[in-house]
Amino acid sequence: MRVTNNMLSNQFLSGYQKSLSRMADIQEKITASKNIIRPSDNPIGAVRNLQFTSASSTNALFTQNANDAISWMKTSDSNLATMISAMAEIKTAVSSAISANPTSSYQAVEQQIDQKIKELVQAANSQVGDRYVFGGQNDTTEPFTIQYDANGNMTAVTYNGTSKELTDPTLPYDAATNPYLATTANNGNIMMQVVPGDINASRDKVNQDGQEVFGDMMTITKTVDGVSTTYNNVPTIFKNLLEIKQHLNDIQTGANGVTADTLSNDLGTIEADRDYMISAQTTVGARQSSYQTIKERLTADSLIIAQDAKDNDGFDVAKASIESQLALNAYNTLLSVGANVMPKTLADYL
Repeated sequence: MRVTNNMLSNQFLSGYQKSLSRMADIQEKITASKNIIRPSDNPIGAVRNLQFTSASSTNALFTQNANDAISWMKTSDSNLATMISAMAEIKTAVSSAISANPTSSYQAVEQQIDQKIKELVQAANSQVGDRYVFGGQNDTTEPFTIQYDANGNMTAVTYNGTSKELTDPTLPYDAATNPYLATTANNGNIMMQVVPGDINASRDKVNQDGQEVFGDMMTITKTVDGVSTTYNNVPTIFKNLLEIKQHLNDIQTGANGVTADTLSNDLGTIEADRDYMISAQTTVGARQSSYQTIKERLTADSLIIAQDAKDNDGFDVAKASIESQLALNAYNTLLSVGANVMPKTLADYL
């Protein structure tokens, strides 16, 4: 068969295009540090890459949730420690008042409790970023508010957050007429999921709401200068502290039958309330430890996923560099041959 110049030219151009395409393909893989750029490169490997990408994204999400949860619980734990310490100081102060007896001592302790309540409220209104850690799901509103009467005296501390669902959430808590629902549902929960599957309150809950830290919500009525004011959603512990503060005031005048024995009984109340807070802190500590363990596992999983994805892709820098050089050599050789194969044109003689 006669080989014409056109046949040689076409064959050269075809080889030239293939060589150029080969160089571009290798360079693209080197730039991306990937062996599988498009599904056609390796259909099975491409599917696996999608699976690894999905697993990596899920792992990153759970890791971020774990970090956020740990930060949330560290803040909770730190402020619970502050509150527990304040309760211990209140107990010490009341104990000293019982043994000292003078009116000035009662007044000093009364003022100290007043100050400690303010410290408790400050700690209870702590935040992570712009979210209140003890406010339940209503975490963008300051959860605890100190109420004062017309004379500027502290009368109550009210809770503005969410906690266990009430039988009728439009009304204040009442043990008889509007009790908490006997259900695992809890609109005070802040969930941060760190494992696959459905959200699970017993596993994914990271917060302690106001009821879990300060006790059930109560309704109290205060009368000042003949004017009665009702306060809803007053946490039990704050209610107790304000009553103890009132006892210290009453014992100075003998009002309402308050005696040193009353204050002695108050010590038991303070201790029980402090134990309630310690229980909340213990819960936070246990959850924090669990999330820390999960975070460490997620970090290890991330490394495994990355290595599996790398192995699946099979990209080898050294091998790709050699292939790139070989392709370049072939390309240059092809150009050299092409100079002799391609027919000369008028321009070659100018």
